[in-house]
Amino acid sequence: MRTRLEMEREGSTLHLILGPWGAGKSTLAERLPKLLPEHVIFDWDLVIPGLALATGKDAFRDSSTWEGLYAIWLAIIQAVLDGGHNVVLCCSVQPVDIPLDVVSPRRIRAAYIDCSDDELRARLGARRESAGDIGGELAEATALRQSSYFRLDGARDPDALAEAAAMWILGNQAVN
Repeated sequence: MRTRLEMEREGSTLHLILGPWGAGKSTLAERLPKLLPEHVIFDWDLVIPGLALATGKDAFRDSSTWEGLYAIWLAIIQAVLDGGHNVVLCCSVQPVDIPLDVVSPRRIRAAYIDCSDDELRARLGARRESAGDIGGELAEATALRQSSYFRLDGARDPDALAEAAAMWILGNQAVN
């Protein structure tokens, strides 16, 4: 027999919005709460400054901190889902990377933010990313384009992107 907690968790959905650095995930995470007040919305980067402070390392670039970052997010996601709430996480974590004890794969939906390679290069260049990092993010964008995840058009203005993402999250067909 299933417990009440298991039934509540089964009703909650984890929406992952993926994309390389510079795709617009953080900007999207800032706009979604107004459109989806019943959802709990997180930007993966939210906890990085605290993790950097705790470890004394550059948590954005030092891969030795990433396992801890992943563990923090899994605990947060599980706590919110256990409370019966839907979660939107703007991140780079793939659905296959979410353990079964956090959420069933059938309760995970994934979309990605896409923009042209030229646009992504320009955004990352404006952030003064290295050529190697830009190349890595372009490769991630290419891999996401080949996935079966829902595509969100990152070339739109941020408010239009947020509206399209909200429609997808609510289960409506978003227009790209």
